[in-house]
Amino acid sequence: MFNFFKKKIRDRKGIQNTDFIVIDTELTGLDENKDSIISIGAIKMKGKKIFLGEIFYRHLNPSSILNKDGVLIHELMPSELESCPDLKPILREFLSFCKNLIFVGHFLKIDFSFLKKAIRKYIGLDFNPQGVDTYLIYKWLIEKSVISKKYSEIYTLSEIAESLGIKPEKLHDSLSDAFVTAQIFQKEIALIESLNIWDLDFLLKIGQPHVSRYMYYKQQLNYQF
Repeated sequence: MFNFFKKKIRDRKGIQNTDFIVIDTELTGLDENKDSIISIGAIKMKGKKIFLGEIFYRHLNPSSILNKDGVLIHELMPSELESCPDLKPILREFLSFCKNLIFVGHFLKIDFSFLKKAIRKYIGLDFNPQGVDTYLIYKWLIEKSVISKKYSEIYTLSEIAESLGIKPEKLHDSLSDAFVTAQIFQKEIALIESLNIWDLDFLLKIGQPHVSRYMYYKQQLNYQF
């Protein structure tokens, strides 16, 4: 099976010269066996620079039912999503938009899991991009005492944003959440560079979205989709 993201991005000189794509997906729920994507939001970055004019934002007609909790969280009715495009053409457009970029996200493993399943099912491609998780980078910065340990127990996007002086205006919207995540990542890069760390490989190491990294922090997460 062809791997759309087979190329590994290892020839960058440093973080500031690296192209990133910050993403967020909104879901009908967190069960990979029955839930599905209802929205994808993404925004491009180069180093710390956020490109407000280079965004991807699509609502989808989900393959599973949006339950009552989902309606309350996303403020979207199932009838509104029924008129949205099906997943397949949107996924092709998304893959074209983010090709060969390094992904950034908050609990990125969840986004990757749902995208990987959908892309394999509808497009027939393996989805294995490189990525960094802003939550894991945040925890590493706490460990290094760059961020105060009083924030050790927080994990939600809004809590982390507010701890860094960012005011999230609208949550549980994929594009808004991607923009908040981009601002968090922007702050994190600056803090990493304050330690005289400029290397992309180091960033990829501390932010790698692997399940063992989440388990390491022993945080029982009540993640909202």
